[in-house]
Amino acid sequence: MFCGMATTPVKPGREEDLIAAARDHAEALRAQPGCLATYVLLERGAARQVSISVFESEEAFQRAVEATRPVIAKHRIDQMWASPSSFAFFDVR
Repeated sequence: MFCGMATTPVKPGREEDLIAAARDHAEALRAQPGCLATYVLLERGAARQVSISVFESEEAFQRAVEATRPVIAKHRIDQMWASPSSFAFFDVR
């Protein structure tokens, strides 16, 4: 299994917008072949959103990311970020 995690600082006042857009993106990811789980979290007391996705393989993850780019573009998610997301990738054993 493969896990991807994105941590995103959110512009003040855009937290709810980003969470709504991230939930839409998570729904699209869940519909992709090989997706086992996707979570969207908003850190309490901080303007930071975390998305975690678990896939059967890194290849399935990469295909899902490509397939769901239109959802990100539709919501203009990048305009809600205070700074670019940081990413971490894990092999799940």
